[in-house]
Amino acid sequence: MNKSAVAQKQPFIKQVLPRWLVTVALGMQIAIVTILLMLSVFFTVTFKRNGPQLGSITEQVDYHFGMPSVAFGLGTIILLGMMILLAIGFSNLPQQWVLAILLIYVAALQIIWLMSLNLVTYTYPDSRSLMDAADILLNGNINQFGADFCPKGSIRLECGARDIPSAYTYFSYYPFQSGPMLWYLLVFAVFGLDNILAFQIVSAVAVTALVAVLWRFGSLIGLNEKGHGAFTVIVATSVPLLMFATFVYPNAVGFFFTVCGTWMIAEGFRLQKVWASSLAIVGGFLICGIGIVFKSTYQILVLAALVAVIFAVWHNRRVWQLVVSFLSAVAAFFVSKFPVYVVQTWIGQKFGKGMPMSSWIAIGLGQPDNMPAGWWSRFAIDAFERTGNDYALQSQISNDFVRNRLAFFAGNPSDGLNFFTNKLASEWAEPSFMTSLYSELGESANHFSGLGSFLLLGKGADVLLRFENVAQTVVYFLAIIGVIGLVHSLMKERSLGADSSQVFTRVLLCASFIGGFLCYLFWEAKSIYTLPFFLLLFPVAAYGIQNIADLISSIKKKSPESRLIWIENIFR
Repeated sequence: MNKSAVAQKQPFIKQVLPRWLVTVALGMQIAIVTILLMLSVFFTVTFKRNGPQLGSITEQVDYHFGMPSVAFGLGTIILLGMMILLAIGFSNLPQQWVLAILLIYVAALQIIWLMSLNLVTYTYPDSRSLMDAADILLNGNINQFGADFCPKGSIRLECGARDIPSAYTYFSYYPFQSGPMLWYLLVFAVFGLDNILAFQIVSAVAVTALVAVLWRFGSLIGLNEKGHGAFTVIVATSVPLLMFATFVYPNAVGFFFTVCGTWMIAEGFRLQKVWASSLAIVGGFLICGIGIVFKSTYQILVLAALVAVIFAVWHNRRVWQLVVSFLSAVAAFFVSKFPVYVVQTWIGQKFGKGMPMSSWIAIGLGQPDNMPAGWWSRFAIDAFERTGNDYALQSQISNDFVRNRLAFFAGNPSDGLNFFTNKLASEWAEPSFMTSLYSELGESANHFSGLGSFLLLGKGADVLLRFENVAQTVVYFLAIIGVIGLVHSLMKERSLGADSSQVFTRVLLCASFIGGFLCYLFWEAKSIYTLPFFLLLFPVAAYGIQNIADLISSIKKKSPESRLIWIENIFR
């Protein structure tokens, strides 16, 4: 091959190919979000209750399917119009003020909600087990972590009264829960044993900081003053985000750490000095490792970050950043395994490997009685106990189930379509993303009086649900517009972005969302699990409002004759 031929191929490999690959990925995101938009429009999933009182809510669901009501349509139009107008209004204010006001607003509303609930106990089973283990270690009762303390089937009175597995049994099932347990231990060591409110307030601080990072992501993908105004309105109207901290579990904190780590990596690509860029990238991946400690499925964001690094390096040709990133990612995964070693060393016990990863895919493809498609069942625990914690046999049982289930769906496509439609609806078309459910799982010092009772079960509950339903649909719609705007920008600029940090962030948000969707298409389902990936749509949805506002501005600037020609061209 002569030199001229090589020269002709280089622009395609260096510029055209990566741009088209990103365009295809963005097209896939448009298709996915369109599916979720349709589910949100035609489904509203709600949770059943065992009784009329607070705390009686279950994870069983009702699927409300049908054409959207007139009220839903009007609400969607009104909310969308208000968002556009407020975004334009906020764009006239200094951006530092807007961000400061937004963060104060987010923190204040979370604290008001948490104080109105004032939970003093929490009944979510995993939370109870992790709090119990943290209390054992803080009180120095290491013997209660032994394999001989309240083993399964024990008839001792104190064991029957526990109503939860012994610490050793629980961590034999889920050794990866060592990291979350250490977080409970840290919070309770600082604020007091079983201080539910303190745990939630720490989570609220993490959610507030998360909003600041997502704001920065918006800047990196190309948000201007109108875009940041739009982001402000989207966050301010997101009830699930404002209620996220009520879940007494480290999901919110872990998500903040993981997203914060990816933000540091993005900033690393803006730095020109090798040592500064390397330090930011290494530090970012290590912070991601801390995030994975709290929630193992946040590995999706780390893998998405690696994909984004490839395209960022493709853009700036600084290959050493790719090497540093991959080595740092390996280190991050090692960091995520460290808590298990710490806890096992502390108590002098070995938990074993626990359940294989395929167990959660088997659960995600199952249809438990009286539960939504793909939600939690005893499948993995039963396999664990039947095999006596034999990892290989557990893997075989899960793998066989997955193969048989996929074969069944392939042979019965209508059943498969019905299963995945119901599963996706329960994950992505449940307007509260379980935050209202988790707000009432416990005893309230206020007996859920006032605001808590009004919004969870009183007259405000139905209004809140309807508003969340409309807001969810609007975010999906705006996200589609935003991704289309990103595709248009790629085609217009004929490049991946203005700089490598912008390339990294655009690819990261796209790859993370697609990864989250594909994961929970097969993984054990819960709408609280998909909430973080829904939040990643906010900067993109804000970009959608920015595009709409810019279009309105350009139309206003046109003369009447030009507008008429422009409209005629659209409908030709």
